[in-house]
Amino acid sequence: MAESPIVQRYSADMGSFDIGDTKVQHFGLLMKRPFGHKSARWQKRFFIVKEGFLLYYNESESKIFEKSHHFNIHPKGVIPLAGCEVEQTVNGPQKYAIKITNSHFVGEIWVGAETYDNGIEWVKALKEAGTVTWRNAQLGDRVIMQLEEKSKQMSEEMDTAISNLNKEASDLEVEKGRKAELEALAAKLEEEKKSIEEAAKNLRLEKDTADQELQQTLASMQHIQLEKDTLSKKTEDLEKNLQSVSEEQEKTAAELQEREKMAKELEEEKKMLEDVTSNLKGDLTSLEEKQRMTEEEKMVTEERLKSQELTAKKLEIEKKQISATALGLQANLEQVSHEKQLTETKWKEEKKRRINTEKRLRLAEDSLKRLDRALRDSGVQIDLQIETDVKNLKDFFEECIKEKQYEAQKLDIMKDAVRAKVFYSEQTECLNGHSGDSRELSPLPDDSQSSITQNGETV
Repeated sequence: MAESPIVQRYSADMGSFDIGDTKVQHFGLLMKRPFGHKSARWQKRFFIVKEGFLLYYNESESKIFEKSHHFNIHPKGVIPLAGCEVEQTVNGPQKYAIKITNSHFVGEIWVGAETYDNGIEWVKALKEAGTVTWRNAQLGDRVIMQLEEKSKQMSEEMDTAISNLNKEASDLEVEKGRKAELEALAAKLEEEKKSIEEAAKNLRLEKDTADQELQQTLASMQHIQLEKDTLSKKTEDLEKNLQSVSEEQEKTAAELQEREKMAKELEEEKKMLEDVTSNLKGDLTSLEEKQRMTEEEKMVTEERLKSQELTAKKLEIEKKQISATALGLQANLEQVSHEKQLTETKWKEEKKRRINTEKRLRLAEDSLKRLDRALRDSGVQIDLQIETDVKNLKDFFEECIKEKQYEAQKLDIMKDAVRAKVFYSEQTECLNGHSGDSRELSPLPDDSQSSITQNGETV
């Protein structure tokens, strides 16, 4: 398999540089995608495979590694390769991407090689490094101990065999040929013993080297744990600060709820006042309707007065025949005109009352406006002003009720006045029909007189 361009470049730059001098299994530059979130940004990093771990640094660390032949024990990141699955695939712009997955990882780890051969080398190195685990180290120790026990057992057996052969050789000097074979066998066993001892020695050296590297890795892991503890303390402090902020937010929310409750109460009072105002407006409308009816009755009365004036002129022509009756009619006409003046006076008073009522309605509207402003601002002084406004409205409503009672009595009085005028008109028509008679006008009915003088007033 051909070497990758990155390994060739390192070999050319470092001359006789041997990877065994650095005590790392593989190193080089790879493209890396950020961990933990999907991002299309790939960055170049310097990677080192060391005893079951994949360490990565900034790109500038490669030059330091070329000069010192030692790797930095404070990498930018450490990826444990034990139990990882490594495969070469394609990921977007990276045609020679390498995916590293593990059931204990959150998400996937993606790196990218420059060439296909370089990717194959990295996949092989990562898979081999993934076999270096704590369990495998324990199994290696067991194998070494088993080999040592076997070596001791074989040496004891060999010593026993040599002693037996020597005894047999001394006893059986005749069988020299067999003795030579036994000596050759003993030499072979001795060679095997030496080879086993050398293998055991090499295994001990490798074990010591692995122990030292494992201690270095554990030291770096402890340093990382200390940093993790520091970060956890900072996180706890931040959580306490967040808790205090949340408590302040709850207090603020409670105050806002109380203000909203007060605003709702003021809004309900505003609605009640609006309902009262609408009722007042309805009463005002009814008053205007009654006034209109009064004006219509006034017009009717004026028309009747005109007809009576015409009748009076006719009676003036016939005054010689019915002088006594004419005098009575004149007196009745004067009384009717006096009633007209009284009606106009009362109508003027009614108009004044209406103007006063409109002024009071304006005051009520001003009070409602102040209530509206109080709903927006809400304060103690405004609450006192609201109580004053409500008292003014209450007084105003009581005065309106009294005026309504007076208006009801006034309408009855006006009706009685109209009935009296109708009665006099009928009497006048009767006189016109009996111009030759010199009879006097009959008096008003008892019920009409009583209705005219009720409530202590004269219409």
